This record gives sequence, C-alpha cells and structure tokens, in this order.
Amino acid sequence: MIYKRIALYLGVIFCFSCNDSKQEAPEFIIAEPFPVEQILARGTLNIATSYNTTDYYVYKGITRGFHYELAQDFADFLGVKLQIVDVTDNSDEAIEKLREGKFDLLAISLTETPERKEKIDFTQPFFQTGDVLVQHKGGNRIHSLQELDGQEVFIQQGAPTKKLLQHIEDSLKIRIRIIEVELFSHEDLLHLVATGEIPYTVIDENIAKASAFSMKNLDYSVRFNNEVSIAWATHKESGLLTEALNEWLTIAKKSSKFNFLYNRYFNNSNSVPHHSSKYSIIKKGGISPFDDMLKKESKVIGWDWRLLAALVYTESQFNPEAESPYGAFGLMQLTPETAELFKVSDYFLPDSNIYAGVRYLKYLDNMFVEQVPDSWERLKFTLASYNAGAGHVLDAVRLTEKHGKDQQKWENNVAFYLLNKSNPEFYRDPIVRNGYCNGKQATEYVQRVLETYNNYKNISSGQ
Repeated sequence: MIYKRIALYLGVIFCFSCNDSKQEAPEFIIAEPFPVEQILARGTLNIATSYNTTDYYVYKGITRGFHYELAQDFADFLGVKLQIVDVTDNSDEAIEKLREGKFDLLAISLTETPERKEKIDFTQPFFQTGDVLVQHKGGNRIHSLQELDGQEVFIQQGAPTKKLLQHIEDSLKIRIRIIEVELFSHEDLLHLVATGEIPYTVIDENIAKASAFSMKNLDYSVRFNNEVSIAWATHKESGLLTEALNEWLTIAKKSSKFNFLYNRYFNNSNSVPHHSSKYSIIKKGGISPFDDMLKKESKVIGWDWRLLAALVYTESQFNPEAESPYGAFGLMQLTPETAELFKVSDYFLPDSNIYAGVRYLKYLDNMFVEQVPDSWERLKFTLASYNAGAGHVLDAVRLTEKHGKDQQKWENNVAFYLLNKSNPEFYRDPIVRNGYCNGKQATEYVQRVLETYNNYKNISSGQ
C-alpha cells in the first residue's frame, strides 16, 4: 500500500533525527519529501483542470464535472481537500506548469502521446476513445478522410491532432489546411462548427458525443482512429502520487461511481434543460438567477460578487424561500431583527434580503477593520461573525490574546479558540462574555464559503 511507503519515509527521518547528538551521524542522504507526502502534509491536493461542460464547471451554483468529481473522490481517498489552482484550455502550457511544480495533478481529458510521455507521467487510462472529424449536419458533408483534400480544419494550438492530420496528409497524399487557433477551447471550436462559422474540427469522440446533446447540428461520423488513451498527468518525479492514483482508479472503476459519472457527463442528454445550450450557459459565466443583484450589491462592501454568491449559496443554495429552524429567512438567511436594524420590512423578497444582508456584512467588517487590517484575514472574521455572531468571534479574539497567539490571524489562532468555545475550559473563562458557541459549525462555515468562492472564481466576473 502507498501509505506504508510514506510511513517508512517518515520513520527514516524520525529515526535519524532522534539519534544521540554525541554520536557521529551516518553518511545518509535523506531525499526530498515525495510529492504525495507533501500533499498529505499540506492537507490539499492542488490540481489544474479545464472549464468546460465535461471537465469542470458551475451550474446553478453547484460545482460539477466528470474530472472535478473524480478528483474530489481521489482527494477524499487521500484524506485531503481538493484545491483548483489553475484553469486552462491550453494543454501544452498546463503540461509545462506541471513540470515546474505549479500543481500536483493535471486533471483533464488528456490524450496520451509518446511525446508527452517523455515529459510527464500518465495514470492508467480512464477510458479509450477515438479522434473524429466534426462538421455541420447541414450542407455538403464529407464522408471520408480523402475528401478533406484542400479543406480547412481548425484545431487548438499545440493539440496532438496536428500530427494526426499531418499523418493523414502523408498516407492519403492529400493537402489539408490545418489552422491552429489560440485562446479557444475545444468546446469553442465545436460551437463554431455548430453555428457554421468554421467547417471542421477534430476532437475526442466522447467529447463530441457529449456536446452533440446540446449542439444539435454536430456530425461526428467520420473517424480517424480508435483506442486513444485518455488519462491524467503527474510530474515525472511523482512516482508515489501516480501509484496512489492508479490504486485509487482501480478501486473506482470497480465501483458503480465511475460508470455513473461517465454516463452523467458523456451519455446524458438531460444534464441541462432541453431548451438550453449547456455550452452557452457555461460560457455566459452565470452562477444563479440573482447574479445581477449580487454584482450590484457586492460593490457596497467591496467584495468580488462571486464571493458574495458563495456566501448566499452556502446560506440558502439560492432558494429565496429558504427558512431555518432558528427563524432566519431568504437567500441570506436574515433574522427579522437584522432586517429591522437596516429598516427593511420586506426582507423575504430577494432584492431586499440581499440589500439588508450585504449591509449587515459591511457592519461586521467595520467592526474588525482596526483590529485586523489585512482584508483577506478580516474576511474570515466577518464570515464567522455572520454565522455565529460577532460576540462569539470577539470572545475568541480575547482568548487568543490571553494565550499569547496572534489576534490578527484566523487559521490556528482565532479560529482555534472559536472552535474550542464549545469546551467548558474555554467558554467558562472569565474573559468570555457570550458563553457557549458551536465553534465547529462556524469555522466549517468559513471554510465552505471560501472553498465555494475558489470554484466560482473560475467563472467570468461579468463586470
């Protein structure tokens, strides 16, 4: 098992660090920590992925995607949190960033090629697919590769399909006008084919099939080849990580979850309403029906509107009729007392609810502005106060000061004492003015909002 090898590595370090200082240290070179050990130590799996309708996207506020959900499952397998640190449509650039150590894992539908295998390691394949020519259903369709002679085929810059097309040219003695385009995803090219703006592109069949559910004009019947392996990529020196991935993938493929996710994203025509183009929804960069309100009101507090959207989703999942057992209502789960504070009577209406909720957030932020000058740190104090009440957060600040910790830092400082306000040893301290608090709920709330925001940041700001 992978964990035994990691434990052995840690044990070697421990043994040599515990040697009597008077003894002469043996000539032993301790290797750098394995990437998987670094992942476990930091507590996060840092990945890069692509924002599209199969890999990773946000729809109605919920983060989805075949590769996103599988990466989340692998992070759970390791016992760490998933962190998306890069979103790209350029596979070659992503591979170079992977080689530079910018992230741990490239989790996209990556075609395994001999040239790429010289630079990076691949997991075992997720599935096999084939490359197909995609064209518009209307007009004069071609039915064989020979008919590509003299035609324009548009592909992503640096895509391995360029060598495939060149091979076709050589073997069939034809001339194809290969046009590489920058800053276009494969779905952008599919959309251009579907709307008749370009004649042809080449892509994996499974992606063409998935896109054809909503882009009704796509034809992908002309095939180039079969048995193309699709896999994830890791750094060449990440042997244990690749081993852990393969161990997890073997288990995942034996479960029903893998096939369920594959069918959901590649074989499901009902993943979005029939009258909607899934591509258009994703490209629009929307999160909820209330985005315009959120964009407007977020300016009052100086937040990215996607951060405010993350808070609203965490509070109510964008349900304007949500009601908590504690008497909080609407999108931002306002209490009548909070609404009254800002002279809002119709706080159950979405616009009024957001209006009052944002001004309450501004009130809480102002409460900590002198004490916590760093805006990112202060954000966590504000979020915790929104969830648990400012009094409990101020109690945690006092406990932090009493125990000699940093009152301006959230993680491992104020968050620690808020978390422990459910412990009598802390909430009965004379400096605590507000008694017991479910600090676990409050600290997890902060984490959930920020994790959701991290996902929403990959959506166009729409400003």
